[in-house]
Amino acid sequence: MEHELADSINRSSARPITGDAQLRAPCEVACPIHTRAQRYIQLVAEGKYDQALAVVRETNPLPQSIGRICAHPCEESCRRGRVDEPIAICNLKRVASDGAKATGLGYDPPAVEFTSGRKVAIIGSGPSGLAAAHDLALMGVQPVIFEKQPAAGGFLRTGILNYRLPKNILDEDIDYIRGMGVEIRTATSVGDDISFDELASEYDAVLIAVGLSESRSLPIPGVDLPQVLLAVPFLEDVNAGRDIPQLGKEIIVIGGGNVAIDVARSAKRISGGKVTMVCLEADHEMPAHDWEIADARTEGIEMVCSQGPNAIVGDGKVEGLQVKKCQSVFDVNGRFAPTFCETELSVVPGDTVIITIGQMSNLSFLTKTGPDVNERGILIFDRDLCTTSRRGVFASGEVVTGPGAAVNALASGKRAAIAVARYLGVDANFGHEPVAIGEVPADVREQIKQAPRRKMPARGTDERLTDFGEVETGLGEVDGRCEASRCLLCGSGARYSQLKCVSCLTCVRVCPYGAPWADKDGFGGIDPDKCQACGICFTQCPVKAIDLTVMSETDIEQEIVVAMATESPDMEFGCWYSQSRVAPEAAFVALPCTSRLSVRLLLNALEAGAEKVFVAVCSEDDDGRFVHGHRQTRAAVEEARKLLEEAGLDPEKIELKFVPEKKCMKEA
Repeated sequence: MEHELADSINRSSARPITGDAQLRAPCEVACPIHTRAQRYIQLVAEGKYDQALAVVRETNPLPQSIGRICAHPCEESCRRGRVDEPIAICNLKRVASDGAKATGLGYDPPAVEFTSGRKVAIIGSGPSGLAAAHDLALMGVQPVIFEKQPAAGGFLRTGILNYRLPKNILDEDIDYIRGMGVEIRTATSVGDDISFDELASEYDAVLIAVGLSESRSLPIPGVDLPQVLLAVPFLEDVNAGRDIPQLGKEIIVIGGGNVAIDVARSAKRISGGKVTMVCLEADHEMPAHDWEIADARTEGIEMVCSQGPNAIVGDGKVEGLQVKKCQSVFDVNGRFAPTFCETELSVVPGDTVIITIGQMSNLSFLTKTGPDVNERGILIFDRDLCTTSRRGVFASGEVVTGPGAAVNALASGKRAAIAVARYLGVDANFGHEPVAIGEVPADVREQIKQAPRRKMPARGTDERLTDFGEVETGLGEVDGRCEASRCLLCGSGARYSQLKCVSCLTCVRVCPYGAPWADKDGFGGIDPDKCQACGICFTQCPVKAIDLTVMSETDIEQEIVVAMATESPDMEFGCWYSQSRVAPEAAFVALPCTSRLSVRLLLNALEAGAEKVFVAVCSEDDDGRFVHGHRQTRAAVEEARKLLEEAGLDPEKIELKFVPEKKCMKEA
């Protein structure tokens, strides 16, 4: 113990956690809309799906849809990934929504009153327009969305296929927004059915969120052959269930992005033939997400990399694609500037070519008095204020940001909603960007138990290629809760009060991770990078100077009161993550770990009216979620029983029991 204390001295570079700490989990910081992933993951672990969904909805108006298609940058920043594998954060969003749906809870939209008296026209019902409408409605501003397609959703509907995002799921998300009072006028084209100037005069503000609705083509010979298709019209036809007579049995898809992957996988399902992707980038440079590429290869899509289209060959019909060797895609500054070997030519045989090299916006609805565009036809846009050159006209989403993930479009729409509200005199703030805690130090990583990531179940390749049914089938309750149990609760651990702390250094001595530290002047703070939220310092602090961000002492006390309001005379303290009970008839208080129980809290339960208190811990061969967790729990139970006996009360009123099943964290 003296050695542990010595190791903590002079670590003054550590960042202390106080009661006012603003450091956040890296997953939350990395998320473009800063969803409180950690919080909803905790609630999934407890099986409280409706509450988890409510947390997701705080920032995400399309939880079911985004839970299926999100690019999940949060997982790249997940600190668990430095231990073994990142938490399946995106998949757990779907677990929350699927679980809430199964219980029938969490799907009633809030009653919204448009108290501001202001109305905003939104052009486009993609993720950016929907997010802006959702947030404006919550701020009391009445949004009206104008969508030229027969149904709302933008590219989520027309460009993403059912095997990734079933349209009934998208409809449920959109119906929730409609239920808030947001009006969506479909089959209404701005420029044809109503002019842009009419919108600008009838509404207090206009938001342009039209996305990238048109495909780019190629200036190469043969591009006008009837078997040459463009990505966006092709995907629109597929999603609408229309026949595509030009589609043959040997299809070439030009492009290496995510849209190209969707085009290729769709063509494979429709034709049942050979599909080959041809792209400029080398295999490791392809812009599509790694998991999208893996899925395409699993389904038999062939990929020809480092080749650029030179001509579409054929006499009256497509016979193949002539390609030239691409020597490099980017220049020394990382800008797109491909170079080719014009003499190294070859032909990829095929009877159909689908071009998926990029998309652009259709801004033909803008009038001479509308906002200005530059020489390339792109809106002139202030990224900080979300404004265009015309007063009262704003823009958001891919029309101004360029192509990207749906969650980025949501973030752009939400930011635009705040800008519009402020322009209209409605109280709204952009807020401060959160700051992430650091990496898990190597010495702490060694003490964290390995726990395999739960894999998303999927339909077999042969089966999935027969239709457009959803490929991923969902983690389900057991795997979902087990996956959620892997969360490290980053940045949500111990915090201390400088006013209460007496520098006794008890926390420094008892912490198994070395998070509290001291120097020559006494106690220095708690290092958030090291803290694992186990709660041992919280229970051992003699002056109660330490509390926990997640499940504080006050929270536990409130849970005890709520539990004793039930009819059961007994109480069980157990782990969030356990799916078994030692006293099924007892009122249940769920904790991140029973190591958070102090003697006072155990006696509190008896004082609140419990006739007997059960403390459930993991099986004897499992030291629990945290290092020394069992040791702390046993010590608290033994001390509480001793105090009861000294007071002449039955010590058996408090009983330690082992959960018979293994923790799901340890199961493959």
